[in-house]
This record gives sequence, C-alpha cells and structure tokens, in this order.
Amino acid sequence: MSDNINQIKRELESLGYETGLFNSQYGEVVSFPYIVETGSHKGKQVMLGISMQGSEPYPEYPPHWIHVSPPIDDGKGGAVEKYCDENGRGWVAMSRPPGDIWDQLPMKHMQAYFSEHLRRFWNGI
Repeated sequence: MSDNINQIKRELESLGYETGLFNSQYGEVVSFPYIVETGSHKGKQVMLGISMQGSEPYPEYPPHWIHVSPPIDDGKGGAVEKYCDENGRGWVAMSRPPGDIWDQLPMKHMQAYFSEHLRRFWNGI
C-alpha cells in the first residue's frame, strides 16, 4: 500500500469509516460504505472509493478520482469509466479533483475533503 493511500485510509478510519482496499486501473482505491448527505442521491447508501492520480504526495495534492458503486452518472462528462473490481462489483471512476478549493484550505485532510469537495460533488448531481 502506498504511503498516500495508507494515510487516506487512516484518516477515513479516524472519521469512523470502515475501509477496504482494492486495485484498479486507477491505482489503489480506498473504499468504504457512505450515505450520501446532500443532492438528488441524499440518503442513498453507496460504496465510495478514493484514489490518487499518481504518485503526488498527499495531503499536498488531493485525491483525484472518485469511485462510486453502484455506478452513477454525475452528468459532468470528462474522464469517466465503468469497471468491475476483483469481486465483480460494478464501479464508476470519475476524474473529479477538488481544484482550487484544496489550495485555499488551511488544513488539508479527509474531513476537509468531505466537507468541501464531496458535498459539492454530490450537490452537483
């Protein structure tokens, strides 16, 4: 497990999430059950996954890919691909980096990623 993914996994577990790991064509993915807090999917339980773009150091660089199972369409286009993990679970991987929001955060960690980026992501669907 990469240091980046290990740190993300530890931070998610400190927030109370039960995590798992799998390998995809987008690198190592930290996955966990997640109840959508906002937007048109509010209240829906999904498996959410997070992975990095490459070997950029986290937390200086935020996670780049959002993985969702069962697959959804966020209507944004861009880099999106459906795939199955090694257990046959269907996922969609979406290139959705936080952009300039991350650079403006005073503290860069998973709690900020959730409150600033994931809420915006789910509000947009």
